[in-house]
Amino acid sequence: MPKSSPYRIPPTAALIAFECAARTGSFAGAAKELGTSQPAISRHIANLEEKNGAKLFERSRTGVKLTEAGRRFHTGVAPALGMIDKATSEIAEASSGERVVIACSNPVSHYVLRPRHNALREALGERTQIQTVIFHRYSQNLPLDSVPDVVLDWEATIRGEGAVVLFAEAVRPVCAPEYAATHSDTLNGPVSGWSGLSFLEPGSASENWASWEHWFQAAGRPEPSPRFVSFDNYVYSLEAAVEGQGIALGWKNFVDQHLETGALVALGDGYIERDNHFCAALTDQGRVRPIARLCLSLLELVPKVAGGLKTW
Repeated sequence: MPKSSPYRIPPTAALIAFECAARTGSFAGAAKELGTSQPAISRHIANLEEKNGAKLFERSRTGVKLTEAGRRFHTGVAPALGMIDKATSEIAEASSGERVVIACSNPVSHYVLRPRHNALREALGERTQIQTVIFHRYSQNLPLDSVPDVVLDWEATIRGEGAVVLFAEAVRPVCAPEYAATHSDTLNGPVSGWSGLSFLEPGSASENWASWEHWFQAAGRPEPSPRFVSFDNYVYSLEAAVEGQGIALGWKNFVDQHLETGALVALGDGYIERDNHFCAALTDQGRVRPIARLCLSLLELVPKVAGGLKTW
């Protein structure tokens, strides 16, 4: 330590070893937590005791216990290390920008979030990183380093307060223009005569999503029962429709881009609406983060004000 330094501060590694040993009550426990050896912890403590001229721990076969001098030293060291850690984290976050984590299913990420990603990022600020976490059940399989701030899903799955409705669920059949032309006579007739068509469906669709059965109840049922072709997820079934493999059930706000570009055409007499809504909600972590609360409010507003995004 330079003689001109105004501080009598021991090496940081020794202070961390001391704090960890005091908290765990064991040199072995401190070594395990810090990923080092017990002799290394012992050396750090011995050096501190020598420099301070005071015994910091009472050693025994069952562990270690702070002496009166050790307790006074720990009272100063522990909060000081906490303040240094907090300051370091704040500097790192300020230099790298903030991050907001949005959790949703693969179809939602592909068809709902991705087209709006640039507008959302612009509204949040260039220094904010938007990370998307994809998983099937929102209470399981969370990446350990990516706990979400905001969850996007149908209202039946959303839990807790702070949810906002983005749009109501509405579905109608869609298919490729070539498929519609090939089967125009059938498609121009009543739904009861559509049994010869291939109905594409996501085999792993959530029970909270509409199904062909819901649409049949509103629009009519093909007789005899039609042929269903199942896919692993909604993205695959919709892309199969684009390729001309059959008709898929199209969700409003999911198929908009395909309809606008002409990759798909709409069938039937219009959208069939259900008493179900697509929502965004803050998680427990998101509720205490200002950037997450801002993201939630923007999810309502960005699609309505960004160029080319007419509606959610």
